[in-house]
Amino acid sequence: MNDVVDIGQLSTRIRSADAEHAQALAGQVRQLADRHLARAMEGTGSRALARAHLPAGAVVAVQRLDLQLKVAADVPVHELAAGWAAAFEAGLVRLLATIPPGDVDDDAPAVWFADPWAAEQRHLERRLAGMADAWWAPDLAGDDDTSAASNALAPLDAFSILQRWLRRDPARTVSTLAGMARADARASTLLTPGEAASFTRMLLQQLAAPDAAGPQGTAAAPDGPGSREPRTTLQSAPSAADMLPAHLQAAFARLGRHHQRLVTHAASSKAVAPWLVALLLAEAPSLSKLPAAMLAGLLERVTTARPDPAPVAPSAAPPAAASQSTTGPAEALPNATAQHAVNAGGLLLLLRPLVRLGLLPAPEHLGTALGDLALCALRRAFAPLPPGERAVAEERERPLLSVFAPECDWRTPIALIPLHDPAAAHALLDALVAAIPADIAAAPGALRQVFGPLPPAFPTQADTHLARLLLRPGLLGVTPWDAELSWPLASIDLALRRAGWDQDPGWLPWLGRSVRLRFGDPS
Repeated sequence: MNDVVDIGQLSTRIRSADAEHAQALAGQVRQLADRHLARAMEGTGSRALARAHLPAGAVVAVQRLDLQLKVAADVPVHELAAGWAAAFEAGLVRLLATIPPGDVDDDAPAVWFADPWAAEQRHLERRLAGMADAWWAPDLAGDDDTSAASNALAPLDAFSILQRWLRRDPARTVSTLAGMARADARASTLLTPGEAASFTRMLLQQLAAPDAAGPQGTAAAPDGPGSREPRTTLQSAPSAADMLPAHLQAAFARLGRHHQRLVTHAASSKAVAPWLVALLLAEAPSLSKLPAAMLAGLLERVTTARPDPAPVAPSAAPPAAASQSTTGPAEALPNATAQHAVNAGGLLLLLRPLVRLGLLPAPEHLGTALGDLALCALRRAFAPLPPGERAVAEERERPLLSVFAPECDWRTPIALIPLHDPAAAHALLDALVAAIPADIAAAPGALRQVFGPLPPAFPTQADTHLARLLLRPGLLGVTPWDAELSWPLASIDLALRRAGWDQDPGWLPWLGRSVRLRFGDPS
């Protein structure tokens, strides 16, 4: 909860029938403001926001707050400070109780947003609409970085704000930029062509795989996992985008139509580049595994392609893209977390081993391969259930599947979704199962919760190990840019801990999210 209270101007009017008493009290108030008030105000901001039921991390700006305080003669200064702080806290609570989130009224005595991101996004939306900067903008959308690079820019300029976003959280930056570009094509006017080119380089440097040159100057095989297929296949082909799978082809087709919308407002075609990067990686985050130069080349094909006469329908984006969108201009709670109870939370424990063991599929197949892997794992873990109960159990994990494989379409019944490549999915899952610590234990009560009082009968020991890993009931909190899975403390498994399987996966660009695992109370 925000606990920084910055009072820009403090004025006091003293009413007293005794002029001598009023004069003495005025001296106490000056002394109060100089030395005692700051100490008395500690914690008042966080308590006021909590009592007003504002979300954690909320930021508040107040134009004017009138307080009335009855003071006896010869009151000690420390008591005066405590009384003033209590009056401030109560007055702020009363004021915030009457103020909705956002800047719905420029004349409102106060304004609040869920966090600095929401305030800064609203500030940029106001500029897009041709509105003057709001009175609250310097305090809530100003610079929060004291670095020399940041201070060289005007803190309220779009370029400065977008750089701060990228430093704070690349995943949320992509999601926010994509949402702004979908909502308003004028977003391409926020940056000059030079700023757009510079910010595009920053995005690709942060979000794409690093470029690596081989002996002949071609792209080398990628470092780390998933290097079974050299990336020169896509880069050296004259029609690289045409070799992508169907779902990525569709993503590039939609990107081309978004380009048409954005470029009609931009000063030049270069000004739309960062918005195209965000739109593409919000819908197909697996492409972040491509080298930056290759991804830039694919985007260049979009910007230079012949215009498509087909308009962009508002519902053209698939579920994966829709899940990455942010709130509209009037909304001030973009970080509201959706909570889902899941039984197969251990699916997220496969993310780190996928990378560490070098098993991550090639980027052009990664999106669908993750969906195949998740379905294959769930079906083997729930295999002892009767078909009807198995289908119900799989449906419960839909939010988990959308985090593990965000590029897949999970709208149809999970039990009816086919595997794209069953042989590859089972081979990949077998390799992961073989690496599960041999002494892994089932989460307390997990098997009984899923299968009932009778112990499940799995066909192989490998499937038993897989079920012990996957079937870990927990609470999944999801936003468009991150996911947090909370488990009871009793779910800690020493075998997994020793092997490092339950460490936070962290920011995974190829999932478009930061993923966290925690044990304890999710509140």
